Amino acid sequence: MSQPIIRVENVGLRFDSFVALDDVSLAVNAGQCIVICGPSGSGKSTLLRCINGLERFQKGDVWVDGVSVRGCQDLPKLRRGVGMVFQHFELYPHMTVLENITLAPIKAKGLSRKQAEDLAFHYLDRVGIVDQAQKHPGRLSGGQQQRAAIARALALEPKAMLFDEPTSALDPEMIAEVLYVMRDLAQGGMTMLVVTHEMGFAREVADEVIFMDRGRIVEHAPVDEFFSTPRAERTREFLNKILLKL
Repeated sequence: MSQPIIRVENVGLRFDSFVALDDVSLAVNAGQCIVICGPSGSGKSTLLRCINGLERFQKGDVWVDGVSVRGCQDLPKLRRGVGMVFQHFELYPHMTVLENITLAPIKAKGLSRKQAEDLAFHYLDRVGIVDQAQKHPGRLSGGQQQRAAIARALALEPKAMLFDEPTSALDPEMIAEVLYVMRDLAQGGMTMLVVTHEMGFAREVADEVIFMDRGRIVEHAPVDEFFSTPRAERTREFLNKILLKL
């Protein structure tokens, strides 16, 4: 069996006396979609930032496509292989959507402007906003901005995608359009690690679900098992609050 695209092994991270991650281990194989859920402050977003080399951890290691994050001498190159979509879009407001998406392929991959624009239009079409290419982010809805952010991450053609609560800053009516794009990516075979409270998305799309609390993985199970027969009492408490019924 080939090695996982992402492998997290015994990762620990402290901020002074606060334990953000406590001996966290997981593996994400090619084509898998794994959802991470849990209460605020449980370490979900911190874990994604460790995988992408945005947060330095003190214990353990993370491997992305066989490359150690802790020992990596070229983190920008490593990050090009793992796209990340943040909660608040992080688009440059002074650039058009097209310029936002072509910037990294030109600067980081050395593509010509024509090549980068062809790539950008391809992914804008895939996320359903090709008609918004020449607009600045401030003229787009929140859902359109998040889809532009997804297209920007895809334009580097990563081997895996990390989503950090991508719908939590959106109005309810805009959530569905972003989840539709993510569902399409998962069904197309994209390797995905998704931090979200959208349990409907998890039920429908995820292969496995992880529940975190206080920096630890409390439960990690196939999606059907996670929702039907969670082992940990803490997981059942969380699901009862989120779903109102189990």
